[in-house]
Amino acid sequence: MQKKIKINFTDFWPGFDIENNYFCKLLRIKFDVELSKNPDYIFFSVFGNQHRKFKCIKIFYTGENFPPPLDYCDWSFSFDYVDDVRNYRFPIYLLDDAYYELEREKVIDESMANRKFCNFVASNGNCQERNDFVNKLSKYKKVDCGGQWMNNIGYIVTDKKRFQSEYKFSVAFENSSYRYQHPGYTTEKIKDPMTVNSMPLYWGNPVVNREFNSQSFVNFYDFHSTEDMIEYIIELDKNNQKYLELLKKPWFLNSHIPEENNKENIKLFLFKIFD
Repeated sequence: MQKKIKINFTDFWPGFDIENNYFCKLLRIKFDVELSKNPDYIFFSVFGNQHRKFKCIKIFYTGENFPPPLDYCDWSFSFDYVDDVRNYRFPIYLLDDAYYELEREKVIDESMANRKFCNFVASNGNCQERNDFVNKLSKYKKVDCGGQWMNNIGYIVTDKKRFQSEYKFSVAFENSSYRYQHPGYTTEKIKDPMTVNSMPLYWGNPVVNREFNSQSFVNFYDFHSTEDMIEYIIELDKNNQKYLELLKKPWFLNSHIPEENNKENIKLFLFKIFD
């Protein structure tokens, strides 16, 4: 007989499904899960303060650029590499099973070097570093902007990955770099173009090479300046052989995802909380 656990969720983003989400699905493998207004365990995020009303075990989760509040939560799933056994580093891209498909061997053909130059899809303009980069790169060739921000193609893209698949490069800058001097904030922005073999142009997490093979994409942190990075992008754009050589490299070091991103290890950590 499965152990019964009473849980609930609060302070998550609008539209979050408290009955059918990543954590519920994993927990139901081992436990009899009851969603309760009087839970023994509360999952909470950063979109409110309702969690303060609960007097039970608190489990923090965020995909946003906030460090885990380990001073008032019992357990945490966050982007942070903080050295605390109560925190599990869990980047938001792990919610998408497409991430695990990146471990497969790539299928690259020469026609990929003949795709359109570069795309950028964003809904807000709050990141000045990103805005400046797109403007500078556009001086070389037009960057097709398909989101609500800086849109220059005449329509808003509805299928981001399909759009990105048509381009050699995709601007994959985070909305913000790390705060509070805690490197580790990586989102789906680098993962999405990888799933369609569009080479990410990345800025955000200065230690992103701990998660992905930085030889497989253009990483801002491998250059002295934005100008140096753009010079390298231009070189790749003009040299099909060099571009394809880079594109063929595996997305992960040693062709395998980091051990902490293995689904089984995530499950074991989560189960430990409830055992």
